[in-house]
Amino acid sequence: MFKVLGGMLALYVLYAVVMGRIYVESGPWGRVVYREESPEYFWISVVVYAGLAVALVAFF
Repeated sequence: MFKVLGGMLALYVLYAVVMGRIYVESGPWGRVVYREESPEYFWISVVVYAGLAVALVAFF
């Protein structure tokens, strides 16, 4: 089950990189971060989600 979730998250990370936007948790809801508007926050979010995807596949 976790391997499937990790794979889906990895696909989402690839989709976010291609599209240039990623949904992140922020407060009670979330928000969309755009690569053009906030490149540092966008890439940090991509790295965090990619690390989580690897952890889900490798360790769970």
